[in-house]
Amino acid sequence: MWKRISITAMVIMCIAVSVNALIGGESQEDLTAKVEAIGEKAEKAFIAGDVETMLQYYSDDIISLPQDHEMVRGKNNLKKMTEAIMKSGLKFLSLESKTLEVKSSGELIYEIGTYSQSVVMPGGSEPVAGYGKYLTVWEKQADGTLKIIVEMYNTNKQPESQVIPSAENPCRGLQD
Repeated sequence: MWKRISITAMVIMCIAVSVNALIGGESQEDLTAKVEAIGEKAEKAFIAGDVETMLQYYSDDIISLPQDHEMVRGKNNLKKMTEAIMKSGLKFLSLESKTLEVKSSGELIYEIGTYSQSVVMPGGSEPVAGYGKYLTVWEKQADGTLKIIVEMYNTNKQPESQVIPSAENPCRGLQD
């Protein structure tokens, strides 16, 4: 009987070790903290207008699904879109996200959260607040880092005073 209990305990320990190895040896709390820390760095770079630093957290084949725009494929096209938005006169004063859920399966991790932002619209002077939700899919790289491979975000409600940032839609034609 003790032999059977010992074998069962060893099997359970092996399964636990295997599951831990699948998520990179990180606890759920560690994985969530890692995702939040990277997201915060990317947000700060974006607010500062540092597109190159922001892009280091994205995979080369990123798929971005922004609100009110066509799908954007590839890091180079994401760079073009981000720079076009910044040149449009839209000024981001703040961007804060709150991670609600992080789950992993093998090399993929998804993050669901909410965000709040304050922006000054082109030609405007008063900040407009916006609130929304997002989904980010991360992929573990061979070196253990995480890169964003898919992102999707949209507002909960369009502010009545909001204006489209650019009449020429800076995302059009960036699907490759």
